[in-house]
Amino acid sequence: MSQRETALQFIKRFCAGDVAGLEPLLCEDLHFRGPWHRSDSRDAYLAVLCDDPPERCEFRLLSVTQADDSVAVFYEYRKADGSLTIAQLFHFRDDRISDITLVFDGRSSE
Repeated sequence: MSQRETALQFIKRFCAGDVAGLEPLLCEDLHFRGPWHRSDSRDAYLAVLCDDPPERCEFRLLSVTQADDSVAVFYEYRKADGSLTIAQLFHFRDDRISDITLVFDGRSSE
């Protein structure tokens, strides 16, 4: 799977609520940075998601850009109560995601 495909699989699995399906995409020493959470391991990141699982939702891709060992994805995260525009920057090592930076404005765009 290419880095682009891996990044898109991450988003598809996350939006499907498939926390277990995220594990094989991530390095053990994953660094995650987001507005409400930070973690420095895959297990810590997945534990947070297991405690508060992502709500199943739809998404619409706005842009995907790849450069060297990173992929940036902008998309609309569509839940029943509205949608958010989200940007995620994925860095890769050995074909797995090693770093995720998540940016969004928590106010609904609808």
